[in-house]
Amino acid sequence: MNTAMRGHAASAFIGATGLLLVILTVAGCFGGPALELSGSVDGYVFKPVGRAGAQLKVMSRGPGTAPPPGYEPCVGAMVTVTGSTGVALTDAKGYFRKDRVSPGTQTVSIVYEPFRLDTKVLVRSGQVTTVNQATGSLLGKWTIMIYMCADNNLESAAIADMNELEEVGSTTDVNILVQIDRAEGYDTSNDDWTGTRRYYITRDPNPPGSLEYGTIVSSLASWDRNDREINMADPAELRDFVAWCMANYPAQHYVLVLWNHGDGWTIWRAPRIVPRAICIDEKSGSALDVDQIRVALEGLPRLDIIGFDACLMQMAEVAYEVRDVADIAVGSEEIEPEGGWNYSKALAGLCANPYATSAWDLAKAIVDSYLASYGPDSGFTQSAFRLEQSDDVATAVKALKDELVRHIEGNAGGTDAARIRQALRSARLASQQYWGLPHFDLMDFAAKLRACVADPASGVSDEAKAAICAKADVLLAALSGPWLYAGDPAGNTYGNGLSIYLPDLYFWAGVYGYDYLQFERDTRWSDIFKYIDP
Repeated sequence: MNTAMRGHAASAFIGATGLLLVILTVAGCFGGPALELSGSVDGYVFKPVGRAGAQLKVMSRGPGTAPPPGYEPCVGAMVTVTGSTGVALTDAKGYFRKDRVSPGTQTVSIVYEPFRLDTKVLVRSGQVTTVNQATGSLLGKWTIMIYMCADNNLESAAIADMNELEEVGSTTDVNILVQIDRAEGYDTSNDDWTGTRRYYITRDPNPPGSLEYGTIVSSLASWDRNDREINMADPAELRDFVAWCMANYPAQHYVLVLWNHGDGWTIWRAPRIVPRAICIDEKSGSALDVDQIRVALEGLPRLDIIGFDACLMQMAEVAYEVRDVADIAVGSEEIEPEGGWNYSKALAGLCANPYATSAWDLAKAIVDSYLASYGPDSGFTQSAFRLEQSDDVATAVKALKDELVRHIEGNAGGTDAARIRQALRSARLASQQYWGLPHFDLMDFAAKLRACVADPASGVSDEAKAAICAKADVLLAALSGPWLYAGDPAGNTYGNGLSIYLPDLYFWAGVYGYDYLQFERDTRWSDIFKYIDP
């Protein structure tokens, strides 16, 4: 591992002001054994049908009655109660229940889409408390969450990126929050504290180049685990950070950045020669796998952007894995240098005009600022991908693979089988590859494969040629559209936006864990690997 590299939910706007309709049960209506020394809060949350109208209302009702006219259950609202831990989510009926709440006056916070409600309740031991009528308010516009796993040799880069974030700082409409876990022995600046901290990023008045620049000036967030050692490779810790940010800094738009080394799709949980996936934590000796990221985020409000400030993460497999928890993925097909993203430039436009900046605008700004930082001849890549397109890409990949396998296996021992396998090998060798790993630019591979098969000198039969080229064209179309942005083509000739895993038979023999991925389960892409000669 080169130490200079990082190989490693928004909804429609409802109105300017409003009330949130919360219908809560009276004490004891749901029965069950009382919890000694603690109480419970439960109830129903409703919203206007179709999100129409300028108001959300709060009112009480008894159990068993239908929602008021014009309202429907609010699904997935986040409920937190002081005096308790964790987050409750409303179900399909709009129902939630929060148990093990300390007796006394507590604050119930309910967050749904662009609105938040806070109200105080008196919790009694062994009882279910009724929440009275209350008024909700419009949420802030953006919450940026950066999960900075610097318990490794990127510690100095983390301090540098903290200072880049402070060049812009949080605003009234943009909350920037960082959870940073430092290492020992790599960087001694800023009092050389170790452990994990949560910061609310504020603007640093000291510009780059000044003597004071480099010192973290942001305030510690109110978190009872500050300065403790946290294993940030634990998916439960990732979920805790995101849920905490959403509960304490709710917003209309959410961005999560996973900051660390990256290794693409690779599953770390079994021993490997190079033990890294993403979010490496040296003290614990572990890392997060892609499927664990998905599990950690499932059930929380959907992210507008999931970003990977790490190497090799912008893969078809990774995008497919996180397609149900985020709208857009931003990351690199290639390795990233230690400096990673240019946070001050990437966020400058958003902080200056948060209401005129869409999630796609922000994603493109991250890509453009990154590529501009390193120059057109750097060989580095960065792209933004609308994850709604992941299913079409996966379907096209599967169709191409099925067509290849059909003609190879259907002509076993014949000339077509050997010639198609040769076309596969030639296309792979000619395609853009990343960091010497079997990660290849997917669009480049599809185009090269089509060209190799279509070449009259290939000797592939007309029937097989037509069928394979047709499937390659479908895949190229799925990758060619406004849903995939890899920067200015004139300045980025090293990647088209998404890579894919494509080992030869020799390399594939020692690989573990690919079948953990949803992409492999749904496409069986690995069926083709055994036909690629070393």
